[in-house]
Amino acid sequence: MKISIAGLALMSLAVVAGCTQGTPGGPGTADTAGTKPAYGQANDTFNLSVPYTSTSLQQGEQMEATIGIKRAENFDEDVSLQLVDVPEGVTVEPANPVIRHGDTDAKLTFKAADEAPLGEFKIKITGHPTTGGDAQIEFKLAIAPKDSFTLGLPRQATLKQGETQTVSISITRAKNFDQDVGLAFGHMPTGITLEPASPVIKHGDANAQITLTAADDAALGNFDIKVTGHPAKGAEASHDLKLVVVKQ
Repeated sequence: MKISIAGLALMSLAVVAGCTQGTPGGPGTADTAGTKPAYGQANDTFNLSVPYTSTSLQQGEQMEATIGIKRAENFDEDVSLQLVDVPEGVTVEPANPVIRHGDTDAKLTFKAADEAPLGEFKIKITGHPTTGGDAQIEFKLAIAPKDSFTLGLPRQATLKQGETQTVSISITRAKNFDQDVGLAFGHMPTGITLEPASPVIKHGDANAQITLTAADDAALGNFDIKVTGHPAKGAEASHDLKLVVVKQ
């Protein structure tokens, strides 16, 4: 029998379309080998689906992933999901996800800590139905470095009572970091004020200018003032400003 090239292509496409990345579950998996289809899904079974490529998550960030389900004929059960080998420093919400019998997927939120390990990880996802065997699939998660920044401050700022001084706080940005960074200052010595009170280094700027003013009776001494840079998202960075207040 002759088969055309077009016919071969259609057959190949059908086989690929019927394949799954994991193993099926459900009562139908107990059928004997002779009753299982050559391709596609047996009756009363289900398969889980995940993205074919790795899902990327930055340190200090979170993202949502979809775990899908493909139900064969006669299968209409709830399926609870269990995740194994989740990398250290990564949490998943909800903790006990379930794909309800009327749903086609479940949304999972992956959160990576600032120090989560870098690299690609394979998370084993098991789908457990009310009855029948479990389905399994592998979810690939890649942890990428966080977009980061550091603050630059003068080694020391010396301020006389009754005087005003401008201090520049600079920012060094990682390649992909392009956010506004708000600056917050720790406890200020008595009689020392700063303007603006809540400075921001805009995403296109390299620094922010801060004006320090000492009252005539400002407290004298050496002070370490914590300066914290808070981005719109991701981890904060901090640095101490050494301030010396002397007599007029």
